[in-house]
Amino acid sequence: MRKIRIFSPESIEVPRRAGSPEQPVESTEIEEEAPRVEVLHRRAPDMPVRMVEADYEADLAGVVNPRMALEAQQEGFDAVIINCYNEPGANATKEVCDIPVVTSPGASMAIASILGNKFSIIISLGGGRGKAGGIGRTAIMDVVKHYGFEQKLASIRAIDLPPPAFNEEIATEQDLEQLRKAVFDEATSAVNEDSADVIISYGGPKVNEYLQQKMPDVPIVDSHGCTVIMAEALVRLGLRHSKRAYPKPRELFKYYLRKN
Repeated sequence: MRKIRIFSPESIEVPRRAGSPEQPVESTEIEEEAPRVEVLHRRAPDMPVRMVEADYEADLAGVVNPRMALEAQQEGFDAVIINCYNEPGANATKEVCDIPVVTSPGASMAIASILGNKFSIIISLGGGRGKAGGIGRTAIMDVVKHYGFEQKLASIRAIDLPPPAFNEEIATEQDLEQLRKAVFDEATSAVNEDSADVIISYGGPKVNEYLQQKMPDVPIVDSHGCTVIMAEALVRLGLRHSKRAYPKPRELFKYYLRKN
């Protein structure tokens, strides 16, 4: 059975605090359409943030993710996923790991780019709605440029809800309804005002299924689902990131963040 590990600071239910290493929390999901793939979601015991919206949080989370990815490789995992659109520590993780490293934006934009002429990204950006401002817009645009998708990007549209709001396991029906409406409003504007053919959605299956029902002619790309499938595809194809692009560091460090 192939094993893929996912890291995501935005899946946390309660505020975290940095501290000494403790027993990690891990959950498992088996892909229904590919039962030989086991996906394990691990949360770092010393993750210093509980959500990522801008470079500030991404840089803090990026210190932890490479270490966790290297640990996953040493434990025998076939690929690792950074499930966050700011992809904290992604380049560093690719440098330290010899197994495929897949991120939400890399996978979802690659798939969205072949489904239409232009795609729009719907995402949480604190303090902003629509195309105006919001914490983290520059960080997301930098990620788009890193993967070379500027010409395919119709727009980045924000909803002003915190990133953990999309966790459907803990969200109330009222919360989900608020999220559905916010994402649908921005997706509709992206199509009607920005000429988007494809929407990279923000949310889980319940939100994405709702959007697809409301917008049957527009592909709704689920970034989490794309990331898992992309990681599985790379494993099956025997591919990984180029070590010419991401060479191994001279020295690897074992470290944990602790309280002062």
